[in-house]
Order: sequence, then C-alpha cells, then structure tokens
Amino acid sequence: MQLVTYTKSGNGPEPLLAFHGIGQDHTAYEPWVKLLGDRYTIYAFDLPFHGMNTKRQVHPITLDKTQWKQQISDFLKKEGIVRFSVVGFSMGGRFALTTVEMLPDQVNKLYLLAPDGILKNPYYTFAVRNRLTRRIFKYVTFNPSLVMKWTGVGERMKIIHPSMSRFVHWMLDSPEKRKRIFLSWVSFRHFHFSLPSLITLFNRHALPIQFYMGEFDRMMPPDSVLPLTTKIPTAQRFILNSGHNHMIEKTAEFLAQQNP
Repeated sequence: MQLVTYTKSGNGPEPLLAFHGIGQDHTAYEPWVKLLGDRYTIYAFDLPFHGMNTKRQVHPITLDKTQWKQQISDFLKKEGIVRFSVVGFSMGGRFALTTVEMLPDQVNKLYLLAPDGILKNPYYTFAVRNRLTRRIFKYVTFNPSLVMKWTGVGERMKIIHPSMSRFVHWMLDSPEKRKRIFLSWVSFRHFHFSLPSLITLFNRHALPIQFYMGEFDRMMPPDSVLPLTTKIPTAQRFILNSGHNHMIEKTAEFLAQQNP
C-alpha cells in the first residue's frame, strides 16, 4: 500500500522531510520553500487522508511504525537520499518523531514545531483506546452538536480558551473535516512514544533538536516539551511570537534570519 505522496521544492544541498499538521497539506511548507529553499531541498509530504490522498484514502487504515519505516525507506531509495533532516508541525510531529525513531542513523537534524505526541492527550487516548471508544468517538465526530455546545459553555465559563474553542469548531464545521479528523485519529493511533525511550535515543545519537513553540499557543503550550528539552543536552527550545496555526511560517521567518 503506497501511503507516501510528496512534492519536491527548493535547491538546497540538504534534503529536508517536512510533515504538516492535521487539516493541512504539503502547501503548508511554502514559506520554507520561499525562505529556506537555498539551504534545503524540501520534500513536503501529504499525510494519509490529506492533500493528494484525500480522495484515494477514504477508509481507516492500520498504520504502525514498522510500516512507516518501510514507506520512508522506499521513498529514500527512490530519491537517492542517504542522510536528511526532518521537520514536523503539530500532528506532523508524530510522523517526524517516528521517522527519527525508526531511522536515527540517517538524520542530521530535527525541527519540531508545536509538536503533538510529546505528552499524552487524554481525549485522544480515550478516543482511540479500543473498539468501543472508537465507536463513541465516531458518533461524536459525525454528530458534533454536543461538542460545539460543550466548547461554547466551557468558553463562557472560562475553562476553555477562545482559541481552543475556535479550533474545535473549525475542525468540525464540515462533513469533509469531520471525516478527516476521524480517519486520522483512528489510523495514526499507533504513533505514540515513550518519553524515556526518546530521551535515550536522542542522547545516544547526540541528535540536534530544535523545538519551536508559540507564545500564544493554547493547543501545544511552550512548557509541553519541557519533559524532553530538559533532559536532552542537544535540544533547544525557542518561543516565537505566534499562536498555533502560524508556527510553520513564523519558524521559517526566524530561521531565515539566522546563519545556516
């Protein structure tokens, strides 16, 4: 089964594998192509159920880390790539981390932008835990009136930040979006991580990792990556003047101002 679809842009000397967030596609990395295309040749992927895969992948799949390793290994062989760097935003962080976890000897550098998967999300964990909870999740996703009402009440009671409420409404405001989030959450449920294992892996390989977090991000707050950054000497954390949705372009602008 072919899952990997991508576009190739830029003419820089180093290959960069780029993974977007949920609800996006490969075009999310156009700011990186524009601002960093002289440093990297950017392979921007469409995750399953996104972009070029929207129409050809319409049912849940069972995707585990071993299968992903084979997909990426086949891609690297096709493109003649031996070593590369990786960037992942939000849910794309799960794919970036899995790529590094499966092929650590081939990775030069890892950029994680407001990454999902560092800390366990209790809602996500419950939604995909077993067949029963997945059925409940499917019903709620495709009948979102209760979720919309709940987030509205939570916002008025000041227990849910308005930006979080807006994000939930945006993700569920059309049948296509509801289908995408259900298929993605269920199909990517095996992409989870053990923090001690990640710390051991990164320290063993002395892998340079840069975390970019948004000062105003309520989805992935800056402190959510401290369990990793405080225990990995090669990790750096940068806090940018941004919310969650603009992290890709804000990071590109920041890196463009730095020395290569």
